[in-house]
Amino acid sequence: MPENKHARLLLRLLYTALALLGLWLFLTVLLPWLLPFLLALLLAWALERPVAFLTQRLSLPRWAAAAICTVVLSLLLCGALGLVLWRLGYEASLLLGRLPTLLSALPSLGAALEDWAYRFLVAAPVGLQEFLRDALDGLVSRGIAIPNQFYDALAGLVGSVLSALPDIGLFLFTTALATYFTSASRPGVLAFLRRQIPRAWRPRLDAARRLLRGTLGGWLRAQGLLMLVTFGELTVGLLLLRVDLAVLLAALTALLDALPVFGTGTVLLPWAVFSLLSGNWPRALGLVVLYGVISAVRSLLEPKLVGERLGLPPLAALLAMYVGFRAFGVAGMILAPLCAILLKQFHDCGLLRLWKD
Repeated sequence: MPENKHARLLLRLLYTALALLGLWLFLTVLLPWLLPFLLALLLAWALERPVAFLTQRLSLPRWAAAAICTVVLSLLLCGALGLVLWRLGYEASLLLGRLPTLLSALPSLGAALEDWAYRFLVAAPVGLQEFLRDALDGLVSRGIAIPNQFYDALAGLVGSVLSALPDIGLFLFTTALATYFTSASRPGVLAFLRRQIPRAWRPRLDAARRLLRGTLGGWLRAQGLLMLVTFGELTVGLLLLRVDLAVLLAALTALLDALPVFGTGTVLLPWAVFSLLSGNWPRALGLVVLYGVISAVRSLLEPKLVGERLGLPPLAALLAMYVGFRAFGVAGMILAPLCAILLKQFHDCGLLRLWKD
């Protein structure tokens, strides 16, 4: 490392730029190719205990134990995926059946909003009236085009899913086969990967592995369990409130609740206000009670499950979500905060020095 502080700064900036470039290339180029095999490594790690049980207690060869565990896991995952897709298809058919009725109310609602907006426009300063009128006309024309745009987007989504079915099937088959091969030859695979790591890097990588398995792994398991509990509470509550598309709405709300900064209140509280303004006060009251129950259960479970909080400050979480969304879409919005948490843990444990404490 150069002694000149300006040279050190430039060198660190260069290293940071190269690391970001490498991360971008990995996420955009290599990850789509390697994703089945990375998932296979994760699934093989999850299957290690059942495989070890079958090999030690029943004296099965490792290849047979890995085959049995892989087949059982594949059947369970396919069954769960089938149930989820069936329910989503059922609720999507309900939505499409009621969509014409919902869209038929748009003209009257749009007319009422347009009358209200024009009354506001007349009361505005004379110099702003022309600008506001043009903006209002643009909004009205866009509002009229919403139904056609929705149907076009839905048709495009269905076509994309149907055209992607062969690729999805190939992806799932490759992942299952790679899981079996990885699990069957796990000791050899781990030994091979370890031999490729320079000896000077091994202590740091071992520390990072222990960190991932202990702190971050425990945090992810806790967040996954909290997400499942929230999804169950939302599903039961919305079904009791006789809400259509209950499972789909519960899944989307639970996913939003798992993201930093957001929570179930982002969906339930505005929905309750809208229901109250619409005159449906029982549903509004039920949504508020449901939000209170979910908040109370989460406040009780989170300290026990998570223990030490590993989260980011709200501003850092919002920055990570926005940058991730702009760079990689919805997947980036979900994964970027997780990567930021990982970097924070590496910094806190001394594996990386990214900023001054």
